[in-house]
Amino acid sequence: MNENLTVIIVTVISVAFGTGGWKFYEFLIRNRREVAKEAKSEQTIYRDDLISRVVKLENNKDNCKDYLMEIEASLVLLSVKIDLLEKENEMLKLKLSN
Repeated sequence: MNENLTVIIVTVISVAFGTGGWKFYEFLIRNRREVAKEAKSEQTIYRDDLISRVVKLENNKDNCKDYLMEIEASLVLLSVKIDLLEKENEMLKLKLSN
């Protein structure tokens, strides 16, 4: 019985540390590394997508800001024209009433 136990232990150690065992452990390690690399790749893709979206929104924001400034300038010009037309209208009303 003792000799059989020794043979079993030696066989288990040989299998665990033999070429087949090392290939199995190498496969496990490589598989874990690929899974981790894939997860990191997905995170990188997500991050790159977010970066491109932020850049696009920043550019859009600048364009909208410029357009808003143009509208504001046009509004000021139109306000001045309305003031001048109202004054001219009042002057014409006074001339007609005389």
